[in-house]
Amino acid sequence: MLVLAVLHALFVLLTAMAGAFADAGSLGEWLLVVVVHPLAAAGLLALLLAPRLPVAALRAAVTLLVLNVAADLVLAVLIARGSVKGDWELAVVFAVVPAIGIVFALTRSRFRPA
Repeated sequence: MLVLAVLHALFVLLTAMAGAFADAGSLGEWLLVVVVHPLAAAGLLALLLAPRLPVAALRAAVTLLVLNVAADLVLAVLIARGSVKGDWELAVVFAVVPAIGIVFALTRSRFRPA
């Protein structure tokens, strides 16, 4: 899972750097690519690297991951319907690793030793 999260973080950072200088797209799309994706990737890495993450930090990381997945799926639907230009498949790709991270975080919090 750590390798997958690191690869995802590198992919997200690369697209965030490109997206920061892009002229196309709306403010919402820009915020998703430049703010939400990197924060969610950092949250996932924190979940994986911190052996005993405080409950508040765990909730914040899961919230970021849920926001990331929800925003990407909404964007994918908007693109597929033709409301927004782009490739809906790319939006789905950005949601895969955070979705796996949500399952990991929920499993970790449920079976975490006291």
